Amino acid sequence: MKVTIQHLGAIQQAEIDLKPLTVLIGPNNTGKTWMAYTLGGIFGRRGWSEYVEAYVEGKLSEKYPTLDSAIETVLKDGSAKIDLVTFAEQYGEQYFQNVASYAPQWMPDFMSTQFAVFDKLKVSIDLMGSKAAFVKCVKQSTVRSSIARGLFTLSKKRGDPVLYAYTSDEKEDSTSQEEQETLLEEIPAEAIKLHLVRNVTRVLHQALYANTVMFPTERTGLVTGRLRPHPRADTLSILSENAQKVVEALAQALKQLDLSRADLEEFISSGAKNAIGSVGDFLNTLGKIFNIGSKDLERRERSGRANSQIHKYIDLARILEQKILAGGISLSTPEPDPQRDILFHPLKNVKLEIPIASSMVKELSLLVLYLHYLARPDELLIIDEPEMNLHPEAQVKMIEFLAMLVNAGLKVLITTHSPYLLDHLSNLIYAAEHKKEEQGSLAEIFFLESCDAFISQEKVSIYCVDNGTAENILQDHGQIDWSTFGDITDQIADIHYKL
Repeated sequence: MKVTIQHLGAIQQAEIDLKPLTVLIGPNNTGKTWMAYTLGGIFGRRGWSEYVEAYVEGKLSEKYPTLDSAIETVLKDGSAKIDLVTFAEQYGEQYFQNVASYAPQWMPDFMSTQFAVFDKLKVSIDLMGSKAAFVKCVKQSTVRSSIARGLFTLSKKRGDPVLYAYTSDEKEDSTSQEEQETLLEEIPAEAIKLHLVRNVTRVLHQALYANTVMFPTERTGLVTGRLRPHPRADTLSILSENAQKVVEALAQALKQLDLSRADLEEFISSGAKNAIGSVGDFLNTLGKIFNIGSKDLERRERSGRANSQIHKYIDLARILEQKILAGGISLSTPEPDPQRDILFHPLKNVKLEIPIASSMVKELSLLVLYLHYLARPDELLIIDEPEMNLHPEAQVKMIEFLAMLVNAGLKVLITTHSPYLLDHLSNLIYAAEHKKEEQGSLAEIFFLESCDAFISQEKVSIYCVDNGTAENILQDHGQIDWSTFGDITDQIADIHYKL
């Protein structure tokens, strides 16, 4: 999938090919992080929700005749159906382009800025080779959603291209015209329109990336603030004013555990909107984890037994703990509690609260918990500088681990300043070119000793973001032209020679 971005901060025009593993490098202040966050916003829940709201309120000029016709039919006759596969083939790419085109309207709020200007921002999306997989995901999607105490229902079975909308308890047309009109009178027309638009666009949106999860550079500070009713002043002092408000909102939400899960998540979401989008997203993820109880864990374990990919993510969480963190990550109580902590276990009988654990543990603890409790196939992880606070050995282990995530069905977009990551990524690409029967013995010389870390070049894209654009620096057989690092190494050597 190709994405073109124009007039985004320091970026004048950049075209990148989003692959399962996309890497952005380059000097500071060149737009890498802004690019990553912008894509996260567009492909994530924020881009979808902002667009749906604008569409339903009639703020947008573009229309989807098939969808609008279905809405009119439901309002008139009480039922309708939409072939979502045909809809996706016809409007899928246009939909994402429309979402991207609307981004400048909400980007200042998403970036939490009053001074940056996004009026000229343009983002173009070309699904290209991703379209077939996108349409297939639409067909495999399921929908079962009702409003108004079940009076209006949307239903779609996995593998069935058709979405059914009806205003009765049964899909069969068993109600009379008079009964249908009575049902319609009980449901506001705007509620029907919103429900249809939300669910149709949600299927499209999640068929590309099931979800986006952001890990901003602020993560090492945010995980140290226990979500308590009154966060400690010394913890909050390291956060921005907006982030403090978010943590306080989350703390109050957790205090009110008599709320329903839906109410709690809505409360958390509303609080997180005060922060920059990436921080708000991170805190939403943190809030979901802090709200997980023993029954949720049981469901997750059942999912793992039924779904090999879910089981793989749980296994990968353990690999991250054991082979990179050299310890374990857990929650201090089995059920949600305002006093709940994230704990690190460096030894069997030793427990440390996250604030007193190492910077590496703070850096990676939420990734462990995300994989263990939340990760689903085809989600997009956006990780700003995954090497942050990591020793060089841990950095190369980390790129092996990220490649393992990609091979397990997750999508990963990172920014980095680490030559260790790029050098070793080149090794992983080259190793994948060897014959399968050779890869088992080759794995022994790698840090995590797993050929699951070997990644084909077709899954990888690497761009150097600088001078207002992005240059593809991945060459044949995994060779990477990272002169942005090498030039500095040469300068250092030159200074030493002159001395």
